[in-house]
Amino acid sequence: MGLVAGLVVFGLRVYDPRGMNLLLIWFNRWLSVWVAGIGTASLVLVVLASVFRKKFLWFANISALSALIFASMMYLLPPVFQYTREFVYFGESGISTNAMLRALGFTLGVLLCLLLSLSAYEVHRSLSTAGQGYTFMIAGLVVWVIEFLATSTAALQRLRVLKIADSFMGVSVFDVMIWRDANPNAFTFAQLGLALFMLVFVIYTHLKPAAIFPNKALLRKEKARLRDCRRWSWSLCAWGIMAVFVVTVLHWYDTKPPAEVPPEPYDISDGIISVELAKVSDGHLHKFSYVTPNGYDVRFLIVKKPAGTAYGVGLDACDICGIAGYYERGDDEVVCRRCDVVMNKNTIGFKGGCNPVPFDYEVRAGKIYINVKALEEHEKKFK
Repeated sequence: MGLVAGLVVFGLRVYDPRGMNLLLIWFNRWLSVWVAGIGTASLVLVVLASVFRKKFLWFANISALSALIFASMMYLLPPVFQYTREFVYFGESGISTNAMLRALGFTLGVLLCLLLSLSAYEVHRSLSTAGQGYTFMIAGLVVWVIEFLATSTAALQRLRVLKIADSFMGVSVFDVMIWRDANPNAFTFAQLGLALFMLVFVIYTHLKPAAIFPNKALLRKEKARLRDCRRWSWSLCAWGIMAVFVVTVLHWYDTKPPAEVPPEPYDISDGIISVELAKVSDGHLHKFSYVTPNGYDVRFLIVKKPAGTAYGVGLDACDICGIAGYYERGDDEVVCRRCDVVMNKNTIGFKGGCNPVPFDYEVRAGKIYINVKALEEHEKKFK
C-alpha cells in the first residue's frame, strides 16, 4: 500500500507539475511530521510489547509498525521515482550515452538498496533469540525516529508552526536545521554502523554449533545453517561498504566542481574592453575578469552560438544561483555550477531562468566592445 501511495503522489506531480507542486510540497512536509509521530508511537509500543508481552500490545505494535512502513514508503518513494525523469538533461538527446549511463546508475542504485535490505533481513533472522531481534529492531527504530524528528523540525519551521528561534533543552530549531543540512548522510551511516555491529555479533555467535546433536546428519544441518548465516553477514558487510563508497567517494566525484579556468586577457582603452572575435569563435566558453575601482572582481563570459554568427555575452552569474558561475562540460555544454542546469547556448545573452545576466555590448570591426560601466553596474553581485 505504501508503494502504491508513493506512485500516486509521484503521478500527481507528473500529471500537473505546476498545479500540484505547492500542494505536494505542503503535503510532503506534513508527511515527514506524520512519519516522526508514528515512528515515536511505534518505538514506545515495541518497548512496551517486549516488556509486558500482552496480546493487545502485540496487536497495537504490529499496527503501528505497519502504519510506519506505509507512511515512510509514501514519503521516500516519490523522490526516488523523480530521478527517472532526470535521465535526459535539457537540450540533450533522449538516445545518448549519458542518458543510458544515468539510467544504468539509477538501476544499479536500486539494486544495491534491495541487496543491502535483503542481507540485513537475513542477518536479522539469524539472531538466536527474539530478545536479540527486538534489541536490534529497537535500535534501528531509534535512529529512524531521530532522523525524522530532525526532518520534521525543519518541515514544521517551513510550515510556520515553529519559529526558527524556538528551542528545546537548549537546542534551537535553527541549530537542528543547520546540523541536518551539514550532515545529510549521518543517519545512513548510523544505520549501517548498527548493521555492522549486528553482523559481527552474528558471525561471533555462529562460528560453531553450541549444542550436542544425536547424529552427524543433524550436526551437518546445523553447520550448514551457521555457514549460511555467516555468508549473509559477509554479504551485508560487502553491500554496506559499497553503499558507503557510493554516498561518499562516488558522490564527491560526481558533484565536485570542475577547476576554474583562469580568465583570458583582453585589451582595454579609455574604459572600453575589446575582445577579438577570432579568439572566441570556436564555440567554447571563454571567461574574462574585470576588477572595478571598488575592488569587485566582475567575471563575464563570451561564447559563440551554434546557430548563425551571433555571440552570447553575459556575467558569470545569474539571478537565481548568484555568483556560482558556469563551466563547460564536454564540447558543447555550458552548465551552472550550483544547480547543474545545462544552458541552451542560443539563449545566453537573454534574461530569465538560470541564464547568465546580460549586459550591453557592441560587435563591430571583428571585435566585441564592452563599456566597463556596464560591468560596474553589476559589481555588487560579486560581493
